[in-house]
Amino acid sequence: MLNQQNTSTDKTVIDFIKRNWGCGLILLTIIGFVSKSWYNYPMTVMAVIGLCQCLKSPLSIWHDNKLRFYVITFICLWAPLLIALIDAVNIERSARTVFPYLRFLFAGIFIINAIGTDREKLKTLISGIFFIVTFWCLDASLQFFAGKNLVGFPYRDGDITGMFHPRNTIAHICSILSTFIFIYCVERKNMMYSIIGILPLFFIILLSGRRAAWIMLALSSIGYLACLYFYSKEKLRLIKYSAALFVVISLIFTTTVALHEPLKTRLLTTMGLFTTDYETIDKATALRLPLWETGLAIFKVNPINGIGPRGYRYVYNEYSGSDNFWHGPGQTHPHLLLLEIAVETGLIGLTGYLLLFYLTFRQVSATQNKQFIMPVLIPMLVAIFPFNAHMAFYGSIWSTMVWLLTAIFISSLRIDSNPT
Repeated sequence: MLNQQNTSTDKTVIDFIKRNWGCGLILLTIIGFVSKSWYNYPMTVMAVIGLCQCLKSPLSIWHDNKLRFYVITFICLWAPLLIALIDAVNIERSARTVFPYLRFLFAGIFIINAIGTDREKLKTLISGIFFIVTFWCLDASLQFFAGKNLVGFPYRDGDITGMFHPRNTIAHICSILSTFIFIYCVERKNMMYSIIGILPLFFIILLSGRRAAWIMLALSSIGYLACLYFYSKEKLRLIKYSAALFVVISLIFTTTVALHEPLKTRLLTTMGLFTTDYETIDKATALRLPLWETGLAIFKVNPINGIGPRGYRYVYNEYSGSDNFWHGPGQTHPHLLLLEIAVETGLIGLTGYLLLFYLTFRQVSATQNKQFIMPVLIPMLVAIFPFNAHMAFYGSIWSTMVWLLTAIFISSLRIDSNPT
């Protein structure tokens, strides 16, 4: 009898793995963000499989309207990169971005084929993201309170890293994935999940002092709450639930600000955004004003197709004065998504970027079940928000994140169009 139970359990586990191995590769990619490069390995595996799927049946890719939509959205961002390569300021460096960028096309095709078949796979993926991000945040909380996290990475005063040590990108990655945490908690309709998942998430992102992450978390939270309220049939219950959570988060925030001097200092500095003094605003933006001024100067001289992807660093000193704070060492990108597109791919790139938005919203407007689609769209929109001021848009990490979230969103479109 016991052997029969064990055999049944083994078969269930094997069936689950067979059914969700695609989700596993996506989750491995997300886990890989703790490193500078680990995420590339599962992403490459997905790209190779996606390429094989294309070679095996190229016409079927085009005949599937959701896969076709993904290909078109990819072209919106990739074609300007290719055009900008023609007279890039550093063709070798730009080429190392343009051609490897194709991996996102094939990886996305794999993702849509892997999870864009039924809701259970998407639910499995969201559950996996919830447990990964929650683990990261709880581990980082331990690092803050105990001085070390589970694997011994130390807490550096004012710089929380968790599993991402020594890099302090945990807040950026967790904030962009926060909507999936909200989805998981709300679907369970259990306050305990909110306490375990949402509170550590807010605590770590606020504690990080990363203003760009604060903005992404705010956009994700407001966007998701708006979706919930608009489509909810129990609006009063939702308001009560949200109000209770808001009070708890506010208490955590005010207590942390009062007791944690680095966060208090960062918050006071950020308040400088509401002044008219140049130096105060510059400090509030982490000295980004010189980067933006230089970026605008570059765009004015190269307005059509820009200077080529990842070329900003190579011409920075040419367009910045000696009194510019970053003159000399320069920077890899202008730390403003819309400006980066304008500088490195010009008006052609901006046109493709705007076209991506237009095509996306046209797809959403044609769907029947927007209550299902919209929450999954939010992370993608936040990832390509024009005023993001953190990682390079054409850099490997954020490009991976953008196309991962885009493929997940289009998978939800495909599920909605084939609800079998």
